[in-house]
Amino acid sequence: MIKNIVFDLGNVLVDFDPVRFVREKTENEEEQTALCSEIFGSVDWLRFDKGTITKSELALSVKTRLPKKLHEIADELLSTWYNGLHPLPQMAELPRQLKEKGFGVYLLSNAPQDYYVYEEMVPSRCSFDGFFISSDWKLAKPEHKIFEAFYSHFRLNPAECYFIDDSAANILAAEETGMRGFHFKKDFAALNTDLSKFLLL
Repeated sequence: MIKNIVFDLGNVLVDFDPVRFVREKTENEEEQTALCSEIFGSVDWLRFDKGTITKSELALSVKTRLPKKLHEIADELLSTWYNGLHPLPQMAELPRQLKEKGFGVYLLSNAPQDYYVYEEMVPSRCSFDGFFISSDWKLAKPEHKIFEAFYSHFRLNPAECYFIDDSAANILAAEETGMRGFHFKKDFAALNTDLSKFLLL
């Protein structure tokens, strides 16, 4: 029996679109490609999400791979990227609706320590029973350990949890640790259909 709904954040509750962030800083397509690749598409960004490097360390590493003319833009992006986050239509109220129906509602997100700057942007934030942020734990999806730590921290039975994430790899890992998952592709109707198997929205 499903008792808890677990949300990812980026591209589930809020729109995380690095390409859009970069386009707002430069119209040059080559520069856009370089910035996207060396910042958001880099291994360093994954380390930043995991909390194993700081933003300062990320910036220094990124600049070693970018031409000097892009260093100022890189600094701006790292200081402001989260200002481009906004709730996805139809998902913004879902946590509140689920909470009102008696479900536990949780957030399990790969996110850097910047999360604590933009945490107020989380839709229906007051409806959540708990927040589990990767960089706090030096773990990251799709590692099995982050799911196991999440269950342990909130004393949840994975068989009673339903996970919504935009990454197929994360859904597979969740299922391998005992939690049912739904691969969300910004299709609310498809999610609603799957959720309706055990609740009415």
